[in-house]
Amino acid sequence: MEALRPRFDALRQLLDGAATVVITGHEKADGDAVGAVASLRRHLELEGKQARALLNEPLSTRYGFMEFNRTVEVYDPEEHGELLATADVVIMCDLSSIGRLGPLRGAVETSPATKVCFDHHPCDNGGPADIFIHDPTATATGCLTYDYIRHVGGEIDREIAESVFVSLCTDTGWFRYPNTNARVMDLVAELSSFRLDLPGMFRAIYLSYSSAMVRLLGHVARTMNEESDGALIWAVVRNELMEDLGVERYEVDPILDVLRSSERVRIVALFTEREDGSMSVSLRSQGDLDMNSVASQFGGGGHVYAAGTTLPASSAVAHRKSMLAHLRRLLGDR
Repeated sequence: MEALRPRFDALRQLLDGAATVVITGHEKADGDAVGAVASLRRHLELEGKQARALLNEPLSTRYGFMEFNRTVEVYDPEEHGELLATADVVIMCDLSSIGRLGPLRGAVETSPATKVCFDHHPCDNGGPADIFIHDPTATATGCLTYDYIRHVGGEIDREIAESVFVSLCTDTGWFRYPNTNARVMDLVAELSSFRLDLPGMFRAIYLSYSSAMVRLLGHVARTMNEESDGALIWAVVRNELMEDLGVERYEVDPILDVLRSSERVRIVALFTEREDGSMSVSLRSQGDLDMNSVASQFGGGGHVYAAGTTLPASSAVAHRKSMLAHLRRLLGDR
């Protein structure tokens, strides 16, 4: 954290002079993005700032228990256009490329606001912001927002603790992934002291599926493709099926959990079709094969063990075939 202190100080100085702050995260916001945005919004509220949290999609029902649920807004160009055009500061969370803002990208790029970004993904191009608070060794972006709040002497209340815990537990797969370390467990102990309902949070995030999602999981299990002696599992989820079942487009984590539960799996690839024919891609590995390097070749990014991208409609099928060929080569199956 020492290396980030000058950037923390620069951000504190910037926020001291800001009247309006907008905080957002990447499209299809996962638990880390949600937790990071939520913790910063609450921190600024406690500091007496006018802070608005915008996400591209409604908060997933998995996070419906969060206090953040009462304040988050879904981006609407007509409703929020003036807000972004007049904001003093826009803070982006959990992204290393502005392209991951999705529909919000244009309004953020054209806003005269000073841009800030908190992120922990690998990044070689200097980042997407004027102040880039970046640490690829951090377990979650929520760790960085928490470090910032602590650095500036901000109050930690239950809502902030809950938000940071959501970042931690989801980006570690409830502390199952290789990025779980001693610092994470120390922080979990600290956050848990704020009367967090840990069993309830686990049920909400990992065990509370709609009947539509259960049907989709069954379909994926029946139609998934298994290659390389079970080391590569991949599936395509069609837009028509999701519409027929009534499954929300951002609920992909349960599908990934099903795919990677196979005994020999080393790589999982999920291709989710969108209404316009483009495909959202989610890649996962057991940690020894670099998914970030694969996603980067197709305009995306992420971590070694978790990455993603979006394939344009005009070339989605061709790029899907190319990506699968690359994954096979990565596994040594030519």
